[in-house]
Amino acid sequence: MSTPTLDRLNWPIEFHEVVGARGHRLFAIFDHLSAGEEAVQALRFEGFADEDIWLFCGEEGSRRLDVTGRAHGIRARVLRMIEFALSSDFKYLRTLDEALHHGRIVIAVRAKDESTADDIARLLRMFAGHSIAYCSHWDFVPVAT
Repeated sequence: MSTPTLDRLNWPIEFHEVVGARGHRLFAIFDHLSAGEEAVQALRFEGFADEDIWLFCGEEGSRRLDVTGRAHGIRARVLRMIEFALSSDFKYLRTLDEALHHGRIVIAVRAKDESTADDIARLLRMFAGHSIAYCSHWDFVPVAT
């Protein structure tokens, strides 16, 4: 099986998937493309499938993340307003968005449970991933370094 590349993993993600299916994922920022690609290769080696790994990069990644919900219509705006009011997500989402605007990449990896999340966090850190947070439903929880 071929190694996934940035282009292959940066598929169009529907907004409802980003908001609704985001639960139980680890998000991390990578300052360099090569580090992110190496992390993706390591994740694949550990048995993660393409659909387990979301990759956001550049303006398109920012559009898909859609912090305000504006790019995806009224339903997305309402969901983001609720999220802003009920959780700590908004600050972290802004951090992710700013990273994308500064040329960094964001990787989100599906975790089966919290113990799996710890293993994923260790792997992401090995490849210089930082600002790691575990998202379960409507809340991002920073992962201790």
